[in-house]
Amino acid sequence: MKRLLILLTALILAVVGWYLASPENESDSSQGTHAAHESQPPTSTVTDPALVFQKAFWKRPTPEDQILHAERREWQDKDGLSKWEWFIAVKPSPALVDHLITNNAFMLTASRSGGREHAEAPEWFLTEAPQTFANPNGTFQILWDKEKTLLHATDSGSGFRPGAPEPAKAITAAQPEGRLPTTPPPKP
Repeated sequence: MKRLLILLTALILAVVGWYLASPENESDSSQGTHAAHESQPPTSTVTDPALVFQKAFWKRPTPEDQILHAERREWQDKDGLSKWEWFIAVKPSPALVDHLITNNAFMLTASRSGGREHAEAPEWFLTEAPQTFANPNGTFQILWDKEKTLLHATDSGSGFRPGAPEPAKAITAAQPEGRLPTTPPPKP
């Protein structure tokens, strides 16, 4: 009987823990930060096409890549970068199509739901395309129209979180200079 009671208690605690840890019941501070950012304008906006392309695809554009529109927004706080997002529209070169779509450099999967809705996306950014690829959480998306040879992409994320503080340095007593100790050995 005692074993059954212990087993039931452990089972109840496991279910309660699972319920509280599930994503829909989390009160994640990043959601509050995200909501706060939506009402605040970005602290900086970059529209340099080559720079946005490079930060988006981790490579420099080639002369064949025709960047139609590009925008990267950043929110800064006292600790540094707290949030970023970018949007880009490109008539891609065959090499870029191979890199992003054929070779799947960012390991995106085909998405059936179409593009993610962006309430604050630039007016030139498409939210639907014949093919959509996305990462598991849906933030990084590529919207690909093969017939028009037109690629729209977006991603967003948080900034770097501050690291752990440096450990306090141990205070050691001053060591004497030389080979011999300053005190005599103990007497037996």
